[in-house]
Amino acid sequence: MATPQAFQFQTSKSMVISDIGCISKIDAHIQTMGCDRVMLISSQRASQGIAACTVVKVLGKKIACQYTKVTQHSGVDIIEEIVKLAQLYKVDGFVSVGGGSCSDSAKAAAILLAEGEKLKDHANVFYPPDRYVQQNLIHPKLPIIAIPLSLSAAEVTPGLGIRDSHGHKLVFWDPLVVPRFILLDGESCTDVPAEIFTTTGMNALAHCIEGMYSKVRNPISEALAVQGIAYLKEALPRIQNSPQDKDARNLGLIGAYLSGMVISNARVGIHHGICHGLGALGGLSHGVANSVFLPHAMRFNLDAATDYLAKVATAMGVDTHQLSTKEAALQAITAVEKLQLTLGIPQGLKEAGLDRSLIPQLAKNAMSDRGLYFNPRLATESEVMQLLEAAW
Repeated sequence: MATPQAFQFQTSKSMVISDIGCISKIDAHIQTMGCDRVMLISSQRASQGIAACTVVKVLGKKIACQYTKVTQHSGVDIIEEIVKLAQLYKVDGFVSVGGGSCSDSAKAAAILLAEGEKLKDHANVFYPPDRYVQQNLIHPKLPIIAIPLSLSAAEVTPGLGIRDSHGHKLVFWDPLVVPRFILLDGESCTDVPAEIFTTTGMNALAHCIEGMYSKVRNPISEALAVQGIAYLKEALPRIQNSPQDKDARNLGLIGAYLSGMVISNARVGIHHGICHGLGALGGLSHGVANSVFLPHAMRFNLDAATDYLAKVATAMGVDTHQLSTKEAALQAITAVEKLQLTLGIPQGLKEAGLDRSLIPQLAKNAMSDRGLYFNPRLATESEVMQLLEAAW
């Protein structure tokens, strides 16, 4: 076995709690954070679901106000509204109940409240071919409790993405906004459509796979990725077939949490770099975009990440003993495509509803996304456009 090269791995002050019914004990965590005037952040649908109703019932007057207008690909305008509301009600913490956009909205609001100025001033930027500028956000942030209702794993990482008025996704990185508590409760999300879990679950799978071959990969992230892949491969078909299976939901939530731990250090690659635009400009849900694009990104990175993709095949349950490394890597791509078919996910961007005329702008926008910096293979704008055409 080869000795791992030098690496870094950062941990946060976050605690994850996984248990059926655990959100009914949220008040104890609010007390631990020293909060008594929190804002509940959710979408319109999530605000009426099992989880949010439980939180409202348990916390009562400790909820100073609610913001329930978060949409997919949350925008700068939404963050500014949340900040104004937080200042008006003098909130001392956030409770996010919903998918990735809800978590990202809470984190972005915490950044803007603490750092001031304009939100865009705190975004990170990638300058092709190989320069990445990350902002140093040092001011203390309001604490967050996250209750995820999808498998996006947005609540786990220091990263977040917010859409600007031009349809470009601003990306941020701040370890101080990672939620203090993350509550994984499979029972509280059985009212969430299975399709949301399966598509966002493919996003979590992409986290694990991209983390395996990222430029800043490390043995800790790799171990987390292998287990995350195994959990997700088992959980997603079960959720598809039995949406009320709370144990399958919980297994998916755990797999997604592991995927978030992977990219908290190993980071994402070209797959996410392109998918950010497919959502912010193309209007696709992040889960659907990730679901469609994953095998294309894997194929793009095949020669640069053969060894790691072979490990993905093993984690996906492929018997690789009689295969060469290259053959095993190709089987990893095939295994992902088979999972797509099992879950009934769109097989191309056309089927997913993308306007083909947006492809040139999507390729241009992707060139400033940090995902391209961490990808094992550098990409030109023309190569990104070819990838998008192949996926369409």
